[in-house]
Amino acid sequence: AWEPKGHRMAIIHGDGARPSVSFYSMRDDKGNPKVCKLGTFPNKQANALFWSPAGRHLIIAGLKGLNGQLEFFDADALETMATGEHFMATDIDWDSTGRFVATSVTSVHQMENGFIMWSFSGQQLYKVQKDRFYQFLWRPRPPSLLTKEDEKKAVRLVKQNAKRYEEEDELIKRGQDQELMEDRVELMRKFYAFLDANREARELTEARRKDMRGGYDSGEELETAVETIQMEEQIGEPSEEIVTGPWNSHF
Repeated sequence: AWEPKGHRMAIIHGDGARPSVSFYSMRDDKGNPKVCKLGTFPNKQANALFWSPAGRHLIIAGLKGLNGQLEFFDADALETMATGEHFMATDIDWDSTGRFVATSVTSVHQMENGFIMWSFSGQQLYKVQKDRFYQFLWRPRPPSLLTKEDEKKAVRLVKQNAKRYEEEDELIKRGQDQELMEDRVELMRKFYAFLDANREARELTEARRKDMRGGYDSGEELETAVETIQMEEQIGEPSEEIVTGPWNSHF
């Protein structure tokens, strides 16, 4: 399967129920025309490959007899982003932007008819069960108003500004952490103020109670004393006492 809008291809090869998937590029690291192997990934439950229309991302799928095993793969990083399953899935359809993809079970099967919508990275977004489901089609999108050069420029700007965006996100996060810390400090201040206010009221009440009882402090009754008692017990073999003396026996 060839990558749309790209220079890579992926193939499924091997014998048995778990073949391998290999990726190739038609360019070398310097951009010169050359067939280069990017990597091989063995033991995949796969019988079909579905590239995103935008390139880079694809689904390594095991449809029909493999019960809808799905692996969402990033060809740039050569790593799996997520795995999923749509039991008995028969079809996979990407939307034209490459942001979303739908897996479906059509009326080829009498059971489990319906579809599931996923993000490109493998997050399940929506699921519908529908009897006699025949086909899933995405609405066509109008052509972009940007030229090819504008699109390339936008991609370059995103890469250039990525660090700045990360720094701005970090500043926002620090500000949120600072607000949380200030809220906690304010709660602690109110708590200790509450303790101080009630401590003064308690001391005043105790003084009045003591005056009413002629100097007797009932709070002393609440005081408890802890006494530790140590007991020793000697454990040993019993001793045998022998008594000697005159004996009077009658036979």
